[in-house]
Amino acid sequence: MKKSEKKFIENFKKTWIYLKGAKGNLIWYIFISIVEATMSAIIPLIAAKIVLYIADGAMKQLLLTSFLVIIIDSISHASQYFKDEVFRKIHLKVFVSLQEAIARETLKLEISEIDKESSGFFINRLNNDTRNISGIFMELGYWLSYTLSNIGILITFAILNKYLFLYALITCTVIFFINKRKIHKIYEAQKELHVLGEQKTSLIGEVVRGIRDIKVLHAEEAILKQTTKQIHDSAKKEQSIKATTNVYYFIERMTRTLFDFGFLLLGCILFKNNLLAIPVFVILYNYQPRIRNLLTGLVQLLEYLKKFELAATRVYEVIDNQKFQKEKFGNTRKKKLSGHIEFKNVCFGYDGDTPILKNLSFEIEPNQKIAFVGKSGEGKTTIFNLITRLYSHQKGDILLDGIPIEKLDCSSLRDNMSIITQNPYIFNFTIKENLQLAKKDATLKEIRNACKVACIDDFIMSLPEKYDTKVGENGVILSGGQKQRIAIARALLMKTEIILFDEATSALDNETQSEIQKAIANLRGEYTILIIAHRLSTVVDSDKIFVVHDGKIIESGLHKELKKNSKYYQSLYEKDLQN
Repeated sequence: MKKSEKKFIENFKKTWIYLKGAKGNLIWYIFISIVEATMSAIIPLIAAKIVLYIADGAMKQLLLTSFLVIIIDSISHASQYFKDEVFRKIHLKVFVSLQEAIARETLKLEISEIDKESSGFFINRLNNDTRNISGIFMELGYWLSYTLSNIGILITFAILNKYLFLYALITCTVIFFINKRKIHKIYEAQKELHVLGEQKTSLIGEVVRGIRDIKVLHAEEAILKQTTKQIHDSAKKEQSIKATTNVYYFIERMTRTLFDFGFLLLGCILFKNNLLAIPVFVILYNYQPRIRNLLTGLVQLLEYLKKFELAATRVYEVIDNQKFQKEKFGNTRKKKLSGHIEFKNVCFGYDGDTPILKNLSFEIEPNQKIAFVGKSGEGKTTIFNLITRLYSHQKGDILLDGIPIEKLDCSSLRDNMSIITQNPYIFNFTIKENLQLAKKDATLKEIRNACKVACIDDFIMSLPEKYDTKVGENGVILSGGQKQRIAIARALLMKTEIILFDEATSALDNETQSEIQKAIANLRGEYTILIIAHRLSTVVDSDKIFVVHDGKIIESGLHKELKKNSKYYQSLYEKDLQN
């Protein structure tokens, strides 16, 4: 068995799983297809009878046969209707199940894998490739019914005239090989087109999301140049595929024309030698396109199988962890962490070669307020990425409540900590729906209490739709400070034992920042609070301050101690005061 055939069988088995609940519909589809094929095979024989009855003037038999044709046509039309309905259910089941699966598995991917690819890479797999996969059952069913009906007509040809039967076989074989060659040529080009399509989708998405910055930077022409290039490259490849298709269509049409002429010529020779009757020739001439296209259904199936193979490979490499690493968690379950965190000689670099953290060690006791300070790029946010296990450390040990972080299951980690980042993502939902992401069954009273602590309730209640206000993509109607306060409220709703603030007050004015500081102070003693701050004035009351420089903790202590004993901390603090 060829490698491509093995790959198809493997992918088909995987797709079959997503047919669960609709396999009965598939059986009906095949049954109806066989009925439809049987009707198609009978019609040529009846048509031959009609021509003979017309020639003989047998009106009674002609009327009865014509009535039979109406019945058969009605059955064929009904079969087609029910077949389309059954397929619609099959397609919907597989399509939706596949989309759910790839969405679920994409959410399980390591952040490092997401960082490597564009958004278009995953969007095209979710939208286009799943559609191509889910059509495989219809294509197989269509090919089955098409082939059976044409085989029936082929048998009729063999019965009526063996010479024209052989000629029709030669015709369909030649056309089959022309189409097979076309498929081979187009397949490789389609793979390139998929990649270009992903790049185009990703860039257009970025243009839409970043349109405000584009306008402010007056970068329309530069962005348009990049976008136009992507559009042109994709269109050029698409046109190349169409040009190749047109060449082969031209060759195929010319071949059909020559064979049509040959069919007429052969018919004349057979008639002259008393080997063919005129009524039989008329019937065979009308149906010879069906024979000529006998293998066209197989060609179309082969073409779809190539498309299926390409789409299935792209989708299942995400679903089955063939290419992309999924997040890995342990099996240790701890419902509630106390908040004890320890790093022991931890090393990490995003690209594996350039270290960000270098033998980093520190310890945090439960319910402490801890600050990490230092210049940009020193590794502070990376520490948070490792604590939340968005990335996995490469060397050393990270312990939560004395348990190695890699041994804890996902719920033990994610249900026990929340993070408020510099630029929290607010989804294009209502404010209430955004907050219920943290707690799906949160009541409006709970939501409002969290928003009051986060100093955002008054603003929300001033909106016409209040908590039912839709905020647009990434909270476009909200200011940076408002988005951060909603993110803080979201974290408060989770009621996690560990709360991480990654420059969470950086976009706030002094008055609002003061209110947020009060909110954080209210949490003190109940939660382990970790804060990354460039504004040192916001963390002077911390139980301990870690000074991060070049991926290491170079100093730690209270604000007063560091201000007195650490020149590096003094320079950071003085610079903060100047700003």
